[in-house]
Amino acid sequence: MVSKLDRPGSSDTLASWIPRAAAGPLDFQPGTRWAYSGTVGLDVVARIIEIVSGTPFNEFVQTRIFDPLDMKDTHWNVPEDKLGRMPVMRNDKGPWIKSADYFSGSIGLVSTARDYVHFQQMLVNNGTLFGHRLLKPESVAMMSTNQVGNLFNETAKGGSGRGFGYTVGITVDPEQANDGRTAGAFGWMGAAGTVSWTAPEEEMTIVYMVQGPTDLPRKIAETVRDAIVE
Repeated sequence: MVSKLDRPGSSDTLASWIPRAAAGPLDFQPGTRWAYSGTVGLDVVARIIEIVSGTPFNEFVQTRIFDPLDMKDTHWNVPEDKLGRMPVMRNDKGPWIKSADYFSGSIGLVSTARDYVHFQQMLVNNGTLFGHRLLKPESVAMMSTNQVGNLFNETAKGGSGRGFGYTVGITVDPEQANDGRTAGAFGWMGAAGTVSWTAPEEEMTIVYMVQGPTDLPRKIAETVRDAIVE
């Protein structure tokens, strides 16, 4: 558990802060519960990527993901000439990150629907887009397969009929999940109601970006699902 007083400071990087987070006790033993980590969990993964690759996380992601997928408007630190295009984001975790050199794997990345649909389409295509292979098909399959048994559907963010893979919730039983999606669809939500999911069997992806949470994502999913012709 990380103390609320011990957050990344104004000069922190992943390399300086993750060891402090790692020094704290576990919230619970792995495999006994599922819990959402909105700040620390994927930052640990980001630091592991830095260590294994020998490359700063932001440079690794830029070279291995953003550039091949032509995600030209995706940034941790938005360039000044693009700031006029940004909406006001309320109730986000922005104050958590105070350092321009702290490239979080969990929060703080800014993108557009155009860019993010490229990322999602890569997943639909089993790891490839624009002639670039980012993931093996086996990796996409592991990512989009329930890895936690019933632990996820017992939580508030999960619910009946749902499972959890690698950073994505999965619709296992559409009737129980009641999220409008087809079986096997996987995705996640973001700040202010943003939702995206991929339906591999239908070769389809949805990216929905808004300024506040609504019930439209479920209604859109139901409309799309009902429009599918076998």
